[in-house]
Amino acid sequence: MTSYDATDALDDLFGNEEGYPSGAGAAVGTRTEAILDGPAPASSIDAVLRLADGLPSLDHVRAVDDQDTSELTKTELEQKEQTEAVISTALAAGDAAVWVIAQGLERAAKGRWWRRTHTSLGSYVEAKIGRSAVYGRQLRKNAPLALETAHKTGTVPKPSQVKVTSKTEEQYGRDAAVTLYEVVRDVSSVLGAHPTADSLMAVHKSLPRQLPEEPEQQREVIVQTTRRTLGVGIETPAFESDSNESASIEALSFESKSNDDVPGETPGDDGGTSTGTSGTASDVGDEIEDAEIVPEHLVTLKDALRTLNAVNRAVTKDVFAQAAAADDDAAEYEKVRQAIITKTTAIRNKALHAPKI
Repeated sequence: MTSYDATDALDDLFGNEEGYPSGAGAAVGTRTEAILDGPAPASSIDAVLRLADGLPSLDHVRAVDDQDTSELTKTELEQKEQTEAVISTALAAGDAAVWVIAQGLERAAKGRWWRRTHTSLGSYVEAKIGRSAVYGRQLRKNAPLALETAHKTGTVPKPSQVKVTSKTEEQYGRDAAVTLYEVVRDVSSVLGAHPTADSLMAVHKSLPRQLPEEPEQQREVIVQTTRRTLGVGIETPAFESDSNESASIEALSFESKSNDDVPGETPGDDGGTSTGTSGTASDVGDEIEDAEIVPEHLVTLKDALRTLNAVNRAVTKDVFAQAAAADDDAAEYEKVRQAIITKTTAIRNKALHAPKI
């Protein structure tokens, strides 16, 4: 894009109005004519599907063996960048469409357009979008915050993300909620990740009870809280003394009988699994043997890897599930879960930014 940037596109998509003008009937008529004069639904769908035309030809993509870990060639890097740009655009279109639906449902609710065809707004919503009335109600409630976030940041948030930032809005105001999303997005990109509902919630819960009223000071507090929570720039030891008072490292060295993890996979933040280098490193780490003469710092890293392997085996999906199922102390469980995410993110960040040989 040139002068027509992402914000312009979002403005065109969402519009700027807060509600109907005094001549509500004329406004509805104007909207109806605009829709009728605009592209047909099939054309709009075709426009999205045409995004695939921007993908590299599948015939031109080189097939790579499962065991190949070589660096990507210049051509592969170009194809990868081209493909990921299309994926990002398609995802953004899908996220934006959700909030267009929310605006439509808000109008149907205000006009009670369902009154002759359905017994309730809920049944109308279910019939129109194939989702529950609760989902539709949540979309309508969070749409104003989502649209402002999109306008100010140039990124369309997902419903699960706005569900979290709406809590920030309730406690600190809309500006803080939008800033929270933008800062978590930017800090996550430094880690090579994307903002998630979990990361947003972790930062939200870490914010102080009150934020400064001055926008710049408010933003600075949110930035520092986000960096600390997500582990960017953290220089404290990965395992602090007070983190292990309730369980010694040695006590975690057994192989849990409930560990159903597939070799090469490690428990994810959401209780699922993720494949990749983390699982491979864990397996390889178990087989590391000390040489007769090893530099002191390398010994420290090897000891840390053994400790992480032991912790990884002990902290299984089943452990998280049973801890979450305990009704007596849900707040303590969530506090511990978030602390684990923070610590592991800090270690990962240190390893990612460590010197490569």
